[in-house]
Amino acid sequence: MSDQAMFKKVLLAMDSSSAALELFNCIPDLKKMGLQDLLIVHAINMESLRGEEVSAYKERFARRLEDKIKAIEQENIGVKLLITEGNPSEEIVKAADAENVDLILIGSIGESIIREIFLGSTVKELVRLSKKPILVEKFITLGEKTRRIPIFLQKWATVMLPTDFSESAEAVYQKFLDNAEKLHRVILLHVIEKGQTEQDIKKQTENAKKHLQTWEEKFRARGVDVEFKISTGVASQQINDIAEFEGVTMIAMPTRGLGYFANLLIGSTADAVVRRSSRPVLLFRGI
Repeated sequence: MSDQAMFKKVLLAMDSSSAALELFNCIPDLKKMGLQDLLIVHAINMESLRGEEVSAYKERFARRLEDKIKAIEQENIGVKLLITEGNPSEEIVKAADAENVDLILIGSIGESIIREIFLGSTVKELVRLSKKPILVEKFITLGEKTRRIPIFLQKWATVMLPTDFSESAEAVYQKFLDNAEKLHRVILLHVIEKGQTEQDIKKQTENAKKHLQTWEEKFRARGVDVEFKISTGVASQQINDIAEFEGVTMIAMPTRGLGYFANLLIGSTADAVVRRSSRPVLLFRGI
């Protein structure tokens, strides 16, 4: 069993909405990933101050989080609150680099629900600018309340790992294999993109099957309930559709690769997966 922690120091990005407070309920998930220190970052939107002094706003925001911070500290987790002024994505990246965090956690509500916390444009800009892994938490509405979707449902975590067989995708697979004891179920997925001939699809399917079987055996040897899937279509659509059907609790993938991950940062795949997925998405860059 590996004692390697995935993410020891995590930056939690907050806006001023009530929904953002739900991100604190990610602490149990983050502890399973190795959380030891938490950096809370809030970038002030100057237009929202409505005449209030910046110093007064900072004090009010800090008081709002006092109980949350105390509760986290009681779990032997170090906590630091940083309230800055400026563009949220730029301030988050600046703080992440300065504090050398292992992961950035940010919440995003889909366009079809409500726009109560970070908009898709902020998340997309953050993915473009940051070199750190980013976990985009997702939310659902229950009546008038907004709740985040947990990754580890009690002890059950189902992670989908899409791959284009690039070195980056292989590195993501290895990272999760090293932390296999934290997982219950893993789905290994390869999507063969549209536009291929039947012969090409057959050949790619055979090659993908051989490759995925190797990883399937590795995860199974670590006690993980694992299976692989090969589908054909638009990569982002297949990833989201299968994740929804299988009830996965997190999608994890690289932002660089050979195939449909090659232009993930600026192409439609990353944008579509993160924006349309109802499941939390963990993005690795430069892995």
